[in-house]
Amino acid sequence: MPKSCPRCQRSVPDEWAFCPFDGSPLDPAHPGHQRAAKLAGFEPRLTRFSGMVLSGRYQIDSYVNKGATSRVYLANDLVSLDVVVVKMFNPTVREREAMRRQFAEEATALRAIDHPNVVRVLDAGEVDGAPFLVMEALRGQTLGDYLSQKSSLDANEALRIAIASGLGLAAAHRAGVVHRDVKPDNIYLVGEERTVKVIDFGMAKVEGSTEPSAEDLVMGTVQYMAPEQIVNEHVDARTDVYGLGVVLFRALTGHLPFDVEHQPDMLGHQLFSPAPPPSWLDDDLDTNVERVILTAMRKDPENRYPTMEDFLQDLAREQPQGWPIRKSPDLYRPTSEMGRAAARLLSERFRLPQ
Repeated sequence: MPKSCPRCQRSVPDEWAFCPFDGSPLDPAHPGHQRAAKLAGFEPRLTRFSGMVLSGRYQIDSYVNKGATSRVYLANDLVSLDVVVVKMFNPTVREREAMRRQFAEEATALRAIDHPNVVRVLDAGEVDGAPFLVMEALRGQTLGDYLSQKSSLDANEALRIAIASGLGLAAAHRAGVVHRDVKPDNIYLVGEERTVKVIDFGMAKVEGSTEPSAEDLVMGTVQYMAPEQIVNEHVDARTDVYGLGVVLFRALTGHLPFDVEHQPDMLGHQLFSPAPPPSWLDDDLDTNVERVILTAMRKDPENRYPTMEDFLQDLAREQPQGWPIRKSPDLYRPTSEMGRAAARLLSERFRLPQ
């Protein structure tokens, strides 16, 4: 009977003593087995911060990875004795006020969200002028990693993951938070049960915060960005509806709706091109599910589901109905001079209709 690796959760033949993928000891009696279980899902490396104690409580153990605005570390909570994740603002950008504000807003907003499908934020603080978050350490893998192994998912599994992700995002929306970076890499599958957690709200927008200006960065991942993000205009729950629609498209078909390598081309497609029917890539796809995906990915936010709850309710129906077109044709219409200028630039570059 195969064993399960305490760290990567993969099945390993019973006669093996160590996992061939990450070297973790498979015998529960081995002194390294418990530590491997605590580090599940991470690839830690020693760092110059190893041993540093934050807020007198969180001792940095090792470096995990980095993002656009922050670095992620594993740490030991000296009070609870749990392994936690510390997300620390990058020193190179800590002086940029907009990014500092973004990080502070993330901390405040996430601590207000209490939902089983959203990663838990346990604490927040600051060290040497750099703010940090303390979060629960999740054990498993991202949906992005899972899809890299399986290419596409069967409909039941894809819908389960999409609905659970949507429930977490709906909870965030009720707390006034728009994620802005919904993608497989920010959907975490915990343990063998693959419980879903939405993670990394580092690009989130909090209700009541200032609207984007020409100096602000465009937030998101191009392959999953809604048109309003492309031109740096107002985002709301419908922006995350678009992103989750792309995630569901990718999970069911094994492909992105706009599968091009050149990033500027991707920007043009996301802004101007209608999403292709996913059934073009999967002949067996339920036409009702396809209707939901194409509704979620409409260009004009007014034509998408108004809320994440509306999206989920339709997806859960035996025969989803989609959502009526309110503005025809379904095109994104910039609402600011900055947005119009960006759309004109892309239109001229790709010779696409505005």
